[in-house]
Amino acid sequence: MNRRNFIKATSVVTGTYVFTEPLIFDNFRIQVESTWFNRPMRWAQLSMVENDPGSLDPDFWLNYFKRIHADGATLNAGGIVAFYPTNVPLHHRSDWLGNSDPFGYLLEGCRKMDMSIIARTDPHAARQNVYDTHPDWIAVTSNGEKRRHWANKELWVTCALGPYTG
Repeated sequence: MNRRNFIKATSVVTGTYVFTEPLIFDNFRIQVESTWFNRPMRWAQLSMVENDPGSLDPDFWLNYFKRIHADGATLNAGGIVAFYPTNVPLHHRSDWLGNSDPFGYLLEGCRKMDMSIIARTDPHAARQNVYDTHPDWIAVTSNGEKRRHWANKELWVTCALGPYTG
């Protein structure tokens, strides 16, 4: 579906909702109110950097979530760096991961507390092996030059509208 058709379809649905008798949607409302994304009122977000798996204390964070009564968490899972033992081709595992699985451990801990969880990924940049395999995934400047990352020159900026981020 292209962007234009998506906008048309969502406009029709929105217009129908706004201008139609609300009773028609009562059953739908009940279902939406009980879904995982409508239940949490207090969210926590934990972002990791590549060397966190070597020093992160996940139990500290799980206890913190419990102390603040968080009922939803956004956990950093991957993107530029995987914080779980991945076999996805070209997905770089943290060099500090070893045999650990900090994302999996945090996920299970949050589930035990009946928290809603969003796995956050950040595909805005990629390593050299991704560039070598798929140069078409890399963003280009207005001059057609491939873009290096502004803060980490070892990384390449991926195209936000390309297949890598899709």
